[in-house]
Amino acid sequence: MTSTWLVILSLAIALGAPVTYALLLRMPLVRNHPEGYVVAFAVAAVLAGLAVARARTRRWPSWAALALTSLLLIGGAWFNWVGAQVPRTPTALRVGERAPDFTLADAAGRSASLADYRGQKPVVLIFYRGYW
Repeated sequence: MTSTWLVILSLAIALGAPVTYALLLRMPLVRNHPEGYVVAFAVAAVLAGLAVARARTRRWPSWAALALTSLLLIGGAWFNWVGAQVPRTPTALRVGERAPDFTLADAAGRSASLADYRGQKPVVLIFYRGYW
């Protein structure tokens, strides 16, 4: 395989990975395992590296593809494992601790506060998403 085809294949994989991920985001297997696009960026970077090694003339397209795929690999890995992490909340409760007071709207739209029920009966809080 010539270096030109390796560059084309590398760029196709690198640019196709986030598009494919976005199109398949509704599928739980894809949504719950976002490391797939990082693996695709790594494969694209390896292919671009092979293109640099095999290029005899006009090496700049190979180097440009290697630079782009390397940036995508580093940026995608950083975003996936550092930037998109849910921050740890300092208000996480331990078993037996008192919950802080809060006020939310109930199903009818009225305000309901945890303080209204404290000491009267156990409270179960359920967050549900309606699809109606």
